[in-house]
Amino acid sequence: MSNTAQSLSLERKIKMHEAREGLINRLALVLPQSITLDRFLTVIVSELGRMMNVDRCDVIQLKSASELRISHEWRASSDVPSSLGTVIPLDLKQLSDHVDIRKPIRFDDISSVGLNQKVRFLAESLGTRSLLVVPVMLGDDVLGLVGLHTTRTPREWLEDEVSFLQSIAGQIAIGYQYTRLYTDKEREAETKRALLSIANALNARSDFREVSTLVLERAIALLGADYSALGVLDPAGGRISLAAFKAAPHAATGSVQGLLETHGQSLDVTAFPAMVEVLAQGKTLRLLETDLPFPIRLLFNSVLGGRAALVAPVRVAGHTFGLIGLVWSEARGGFDDHEVALVEGIADQIGTALERDQLSAEIMHLRSALHERYGEERIIGQTHTIRRAIELALSVADTQTTVLIEGESGTGKELLANLIHFNSGREDQPYVKLNCGAIPETLLESELFGHEKGAFTDARALRRGRFEEANGGTLFLDEVGEMSLSAQVRLLRVLQDGEFTRVGGSEVIKTDVRVLAASNVDLKRAVELGSFRQDLFYRLSVFPITLPPLRERPDDIHPLVIHFVEHYKQKTGRFISGISKDALQALITYEWPGNVRELENAIERAVIIASGRQIEVEDLPEAISKIALQERDRIKVERAKAASEGRTTTFEVTVPSSMEEIERLAIEATLDYTAGDKSHAARALGIGRKTLYRKLDQYNGG
Repeated sequence: MSNTAQSLSLERKIKMHEAREGLINRLALVLPQSITLDRFLTVIVSELGRMMNVDRCDVIQLKSASELRISHEWRASSDVPSSLGTVIPLDLKQLSDHVDIRKPIRFDDISSVGLNQKVRFLAESLGTRSLLVVPVMLGDDVLGLVGLHTTRTPREWLEDEVSFLQSIAGQIAIGYQYTRLYTDKEREAETKRALLSIANALNARSDFREVSTLVLERAIALLGADYSALGVLDPAGGRISLAAFKAAPHAATGSVQGLLETHGQSLDVTAFPAMVEVLAQGKTLRLLETDLPFPIRLLFNSVLGGRAALVAPVRVAGHTFGLIGLVWSEARGGFDDHEVALVEGIADQIGTALERDQLSAEIMHLRSALHERYGEERIIGQTHTIRRAIELALSVADTQTTVLIEGESGTGKELLANLIHFNSGREDQPYVKLNCGAIPETLLESELFGHEKGAFTDARALRRGRFEEANGGTLFLDEVGEMSLSAQVRLLRVLQDGEFTRVGGSEVIKTDVRVLAASNVDLKRAVELGSFRQDLFYRLSVFPITLPPLRERPDDIHPLVIHFVEHYKQKTGRFISGISKDALQALITYEWPGNVRELENAIERAVIIASGRQIEVEDLPEAISKIALQERDRIKVERAKAASEGRTTTFEVTVPSSMEEIERLAIEATLDYTAGDKSHAARALGIGRKTLYRKLDQYNGG
């Protein structure tokens, strides 16, 4: 070819350099307004494609050491085949045998004889006839490639065009570095803004569950995860318990929820070496499914619904308090440093918040719930009545108001009192409890107010009463309805005036005590009967809270069973694989005259008996198992009798149908069978009457 054919004309060179200057000027105008790498590369391919008069111009980014991806593309017209988003597997060693991506690559015609078959196949798959590619280099690193394509006819790429494209690639590298630095700063600023937003949310709230749920919700939104969880370690560091769980609206977490229902909300950390390492080293775990052995990967995918995860330690006062984890259900190639920094920042925010005074009370409550720090269990329940009682307790906790907690024996009145005290602002002060029903009437006043030496026989020394012991803190009076009338008079004076005298003494003693009272008898009825003073009743019931009996909240029995099974597995050291459906059904349909306390005792007994297997009906106390077995036999007999008399009925289910629809059909068919007798229908269905009535109200839109 002639020199003219081998190089560009002077006129063409001038136009190209003018176009190059125009491109740089336009970039200078665009970048300050919208300085993102995506915007920058979009402008590059469109300007460059038009300038070079090609069919297609694209940017090929090096996504990893083994993969190229066409991330940005310009086409001269819609009929030019698109290659946007194409992923090209890359073996650098193998590729280097044929081409060097650090130098310009040009193919005037991919149909030429002698061209490597792999290169020809790749070009043809992209719809390319002629190709010029130059690397975008920053130092010795290849950031990506810029490609020019003709798709219909071959084209001879001239040296001047190659040099020109290399100069443009140099500008791209500078712009790439500039935008990357700017993007990094923007990400840093965005992270700071996100953490500040979370800090403000933490400052505005003091309820730990509310705070932790809000933080997880923000974390999911910021990082695009499917769900997130916060776990709290026990003092020994051997087990972690779920403190909060939040899923994105689109996330499918049925398998995770099922896992929690089956195995409870406590996990043996020592069974997971990676988790132990996170706790020990205090470093964030970047978990990708590709890094896992196949059996564990299968478990991660199918049970946890995850393909990638970040797990960071939450530290309080230099000690690991727990873990925060985020899970993605889509495959990821890795995690950016700014994503890890954000998760670690959120973990630090939680740790900082936990150290602040405004959250210390709820932390103590949480620790007492999870680790039995105060020898109590947390309040389990999601039904409206129990949640309302908890909401009322938390709303009155940080006031000085006297609270009267009413409910049957075993419903959890003391637990609610604990919740109030440990969220009251007095949690670091004395918390004194007295069961008025367990103290003989003659000694009750002495227990409450103390006595002077010689006040009565056996009063050999001065004794401080519970009001003095609780000064500055909280006094919980359980079974207050069992008080004698004389003790009631003295209690009323303390509540009204904040002062009392010891038995046998005359010195007036001032006291600052917040009183919480509980009763399993109807105090209003006791007032009518004359066994309880009306003025004291009104003084105690400034803020009444009623706890419902367990039979009125059957939906809470299942989570309570899971909680107690897990608790007594740990306490007794017995392994229990679970509980059978029949045994669980027997527990749900039982009336529970002893309420939650009776349920707890039943589970403790069953765990001991069923060691090494699952709990069956026969492992339950006789009062429960006998009723369940009788009911099972009764239904069998009734079914057989109905069949012999031709009174059986069936109903059809259209698949697919929701469980709610199937349940409704079963209830309606059973009511038809019992001729509308709801009590009979409830027995036949194996559910409580109240449960049946509630479901019928739901179906009727009530």
